[in-house]
Amino acid sequence: MDVEKEVVLYLHEYGNTRESDIINYGVKQFNYSSRRMKKVIKRMVIKGKIHFIVHSKLDPPAVYVSLKEPLPPEIAKILLEAFFQMKTAEEDTQKILEEAAALAEQKSERGTHGHLR
Repeated sequence: MDVEKEVVLYLHEYGNTRESDIINYGVKQFNYSSRRMKKVIKRMVIKGKIHFIVHSKLDPPAVYVSLKEPLPPEIAKILLEAFFQMKTAEEDTQKILEEAAALAEQKSERGTHGHLR
């Protein structure tokens, strides 16, 4: 298992994350020691895959881990809009299918009761 890849996927999904949370994730998910997980994170920083953000306004200050190159805001906006349009289309399709099924059931009921044997 490629732990670095998993860390990148985690950051893609959840965004900026406290360093301690990433370390705990690695300990639980990959059965790594916290010391080994810290080494993985530092190696990723050196390689330029991720970087640290220090939030000094927090008390005590907290260190966060972030992807090196997040999506530019305009691309993120386009992707979100496309996602919501897709969700709306899926919901519309589901409603149409439910209505068609209800109509077919009504026709079926009328057909069996309306015929004489």
